[in-house]
Amino acid sequence: MKIRISVKKRGILNHLLLISLLIMVFVERPFAQEVEKLKSKIEWEKVILKNYATFQNLKDLHWGSAFLIKYNTGIIACTARDFFRSTLTHGQILSIKDFDKELIGWKMYLPDDLSKYIIMDTLAFRDKIERTFSVFIYSKPILTFALKNIHRQMIPLEPDVRRIRNRDTLFLVGYDNKNKLKIIRGIVETALNEKYADDDIRIKTEEYLNYADFVGSPIVDKGGKAVGIMNRAYRLKIDQRGRIINENKQVDNSHFEYFINGTSMRSILGKDYISNSGNPKLKDL
Repeated sequence: MKIRISVKKRGILNHLLLISLLIMVFVERPFAQEVEKLKSKIEWEKVILKNYATFQNLKDLHWGSAFLIKYNTGIIACTARDFFRSTLTHGQILSIKDFDKELIGWKMYLPDDLSKYIIMDTLAFRDKIERTFSVFIYSKPILTFALKNIHRQMIPLEPDVRRIRNRDTLFLVGYDNKNKLKIIRGIVETALNEKYADDDIRIKTEEYLNYADFVGSPIVDKGGKAVGIMNRAYRLKIDQRGRIINENKQVDNSHFEYFINGTSMRSILGKDYISNSGNPKLKDL
C-alpha cells in the first residue's frame, strides 16, 4: 500500500514538473522574441558608451556606461554617478559647485573602438543633480552633459517622458563583466504597487545585474526609446510568505529576487519636454 502511494505521488510530481517546464518554455519564448525585436531596431553597439574622466583631486573615473539622447535641436549625454555631496553617498564626495574646477576632462567612447568618442562640455540640469534641503545637500545619481563634439557614427536615442506605469515591460541595455552586450527584460514593480513610478523606476529582473559597467546604461521601452537611466542593482532575500529577510539568515524555501533602480527621463528632462530631432550643431570628430 505504501509503495502504491509513493509511486502515485511520484507520478503527480513528474506531471507537475512537466507542466512547469512547458509553462517556462512557452513564457520564455515571447520574452526572447521581444529581446530579438529590440536588438534588430537599433545598433546598440553604437549607442552604449563608456566613461573616462580625470579630476584634480579625485581618482580617475574609468567605469560605468553612458548614452546620448536627442534634446530639442541638439544632443546631450546621460550617465549615472554618485560622487556629489550626499547623506547617502558611499564614494568620494564632490560638491556640484566644485565640479567645473575639479574636472580636467571627461570623454565617453564606444567600448569596442576607442577612436570613436565624444567630449563633454558643460553640465546640464544642474538644479536637478544637487539640491539643498535644510542643512543637508543631497544629490541624484545622474549626470547630463552638453557636448563639445561627437563622432558621427554614434547613435543618440529618442527620449520618452511618459509616465512609467506599474507592470510596464522595460529593457536594460549594457555590457557585462566580459564586455558582452546584454539586453535584459524587466517588469516595473514599484515598492508599494503605486500606479505610476515618476522619479524612480524600480524594475524586477530575472538575473542579478551586478556589473559596474551597467550603471549609467539606458532603460528603454519596446520601441527603443530611452525612458530612464540605470542607477544601481540589488537583490532581496524573500521567504516562503514573500517577506524580506536578512540575507545571511538561513531560512528554508527562501529565494532571491533581483531589482534595478533607475531615474526616469520624465524626472531628468521634465514632463513638459517635447522631443525634436533637429540637426545638432556640433563639431564632428
